[in-house]
Amino acid sequence: MTKLKFCMLTYLTCLVFLLSGCDLAANTAQKSAETKMQTEHWITQNESRQKFALGQTAYLPLFDGFMSISSRLYLINHAKYTLDLQYYIWRDDYIGNLMLSQLLSAADRGVKVRLLIDDQNGNQLDKKLSALSQHPNIEIRIFNPYYFRDFRVLDYALRFKHINHRMHNKLIVADGAVAVTGGRNISSEYFDASYQFQFTDVDIFFAGQAVKAANQSFWQFWNDPLSYQINGLISTPQNSRHLVELRKFFINARGSQKTLKKRIDMAEKELANHLEQRPIQWAKAHFVADHPNKIRNNAAKSERIYSQMLNLMGEPKHHLELVSAYFVPTQWGADYLSQRAKNGIDIRILTNSFMANDVAVVHAFYQKYRKQLLKNGVKLWEFKPYIERGERTWYERMTGNIIPAKNKNSSSLHAKFFDVDGMVFIGSFNFDPRSAYLNTEVGLVVESDQLQNEISANLNRYLPQVAYELKLNDKDEIIWLDHQKNGTVKILTHEPETTRFQRWIIHTVAKTPFEWMM
Repeated sequence: MTKLKFCMLTYLTCLVFLLSGCDLAANTAQKSAETKMQTEHWITQNESRQKFALGQTAYLPLFDGFMSISSRLYLINHAKYTLDLQYYIWRDDYIGNLMLSQLLSAADRGVKVRLLIDDQNGNQLDKKLSALSQHPNIEIRIFNPYYFRDFRVLDYALRFKHINHRMHNKLIVADGAVAVTGGRNISSEYFDASYQFQFTDVDIFFAGQAVKAANQSFWQFWNDPLSYQINGLISTPQNSRHLVELRKFFINARGSQKTLKKRIDMAEKELANHLEQRPIQWAKAHFVADHPNKIRNNAAKSERIYSQMLNLMGEPKHHLELVSAYFVPTQWGADYLSQRAKNGIDIRILTNSFMANDVAVVHAFYQKYRKQLLKNGVKLWEFKPYIERGERTWYERMTGNIIPAKNKNSSSLHAKFFDVDGMVFIGSFNFDPRSAYLNTEVGLVVESDQLQNEISANLNRYLPQVAYELKLNDKDEIIWLDHQKNGTVKILTHEPETTRFQRWIIHTVAKTPFEWMM
């Protein structure tokens, strides 16, 4: 046998081995019963109980980082029976460890904790998650795991159709009765606590009837064959001292009891002030979610969040506002929006500018539809990469740490919400092919003119401060209006703060056939 033939045979043998050996091991995780709704200590007032009995849902939109992290911690610290959480990303940083430490405290007082994280998060938290799973009241699972978890490029090469579908859900449910969903992952940049940049995002707290569907959605994913126990995926052997060491780490990170009490008192006062300014409201609401079958590309139409939202919200007749961090309408979507704007429907869209987008390639496939949308009357705004923050963030006030002004002001839009004629959706769904066809998503649809009016008023007030307004000049060229503090308007004739080379790259990438993945 020649050397060339031997090398070819060896190569083919290895390839066959890899292709045949890339199936995940059998899932040994046990299925669990759906969480029972325990409302007695969450819905206590007679008026609230009456509204709950009538099928309504309490809700509170969470527009800033402090209220969002406070709401999650409130659920964790006041839960008595169960805590069910599922997230796309959970970082090993200040916010990530704060949440884990509080989940451990909840488990210590007898709360059953179930945590489901998509494996796109990576393996940075494997050791901590493994240690936590030693607690008798904590169970942790990884959704749709990579086969080559320490060398993931091989999964992209050999298992792409499997790992290209991700669980993008963001949800926490306490006692089956109260919940928070929205766009925020568990990481410092989503809560104004990052030393690099800050995401602008929106979540929503809700309690009552809509939480029943949230429970059902969580358990569909938890019991799905793609949900693997963390300890079945990592090679590090369990040791009882690992949980002891993790407890010490959390205590050291938390500081002294005196410091901790001071921070808690400060947080409770700030939370009370927020709730006084924006009290909880009641309305009819619907939790919508993709079925995990979407990961396997065999979900029925009724199991897809996009169909559920359309059925609930219907065709816009007067008004449509859309905020989407990643906005890729496709030609179908651009035609749909254009036709409705031509028919007199007021349509306003906010997405990221090129320099604000943390996934720059998405911008390439969005920008090619801008001129069509503008010509037909759709109002377009693009989020600025820097938002001036004159005050200290809650994180700086709580910890005494200082985020450099440049990094505190560096910003990117991550919110996903839209409103149609008195119906408001807040969740994880972006207006792009990935959310529609590849990833699973969740969210809450609220029937509320009041919430829509609040969102519209906030957009009217803040868009000129935080975003560029796009228009067409008399030559049908796109211009960007940069509204200044003194009332003047600066006109820009190309993508703000970009170089000629960056703009060339944008237009070149837009010609590639990868829009379906965005």
